[in-house]
Amino acid sequence: MARKLRILRASDLNDTLDMREVVPLIEQAFVERGLGRTEMPPKSYLHFPSHDGVLLIMPGNLPQMDEAAVKLINVHTRNPTDHGLPTLISTIVLISPDTGEPVCIMDGTYVTGMRTGAVSGVATKLLARSDSRVLGIVGAGFQGPFQFHAIRHCMQVERLLVTDLVPERARQLAHMAETFGIPAQACETIEEVVKGCDVLVTATPSDRPIVRDEWVHEGMHINCVGTYARGKQEVDPAILKRSIVVVDDWTQASHAGEINVPVSRGEFDRSGVYAELPAIAAGLTPGRTDDRDITVFDTTGLAIQDVVTAWKVFEVAERENLGSLIEPLYT
Repeated sequence: MARKLRILRASDLNDTLDMREVVPLIEQAFVERGLGRTEMPPKSYLHFPSHDGVLLIMPGNLPQMDEAAVKLINVHTRNPTDHGLPTLISTIVLISPDTGEPVCIMDGTYVTGMRTGAVSGVATKLLARSDSRVLGIVGAGFQGPFQFHAIRHCMQVERLLVTDLVPERARQLAHMAETFGIPAQACETIEEVVKGCDVLVTATPSDRPIVRDEWVHEGMHINCVGTYARGKQEVDPAILKRSIVVVDDWTQASHAGEINVPVSRGEFDRSGVYAELPAIAAGLTPGRTDDRDITVFDTTGLAIQDVVTAWKVFEVAERENLGSLIEPLYT
């Protein structure tokens, strides 16, 4: 019998998940990937240059978990000024593996925020020094709070340093941290954040290096979150050359991750990558082995992360009857 299709709007999703349950889900997805038990073709792109836009298509399948989905994510930079729409529009379609039916269509903004934060949490758990105490965040926009919440569940954060091009956003994130009993400082410069932290998150849309090599010190861990497309970069390539570099997926990272610019210039290649994070999560490759190392995690976002997070949202929505139901599209 055909199943009704659940529609979940952005307003239906806020606070449906706890980051403490998303982090283990993301780690489980990494393990499945590391053990070769996922199906995830590389991201596909459609470009709309006359509209300053790009569409990313991200399919993923986790057979052991019996979950599959496709995420469509648009980045149209003129949307806010020209159309009164968000720059980023994300839609996720959950597919029933047993019948192929679409069982849910949901706004993907919340899922993307939660899983991206959780990914940094997992990377920090596996790659940062165990005595890391100070978290630094460069970029306090949409992704900043997700990064803070995920990492505070994966390391003992005793202080937060944060900066943003819009100072008020940095102050707001610092205030949020203080409500959780964590001393926080909104810093005026990126240099101040980088030099003062043990774990750094860069979550900006920059297309040039904003973290300089001379600021990065021995034993740091860096989560490079903001780079999502060719030509984007946030850290000085010299940092990569003296670091233990871990990527989520070599193919994606080399085309659209933090390493994409030095790769395109012939300044960096696969021999400079220590491992993919799924191999570390699955126990096939060690994580950090020396407290003096600088570790860099280049995350581009994997479809399997969206799959497990979106199916968890769907589980909550089914239980609490969130959103609305419509008749199957194909009847």
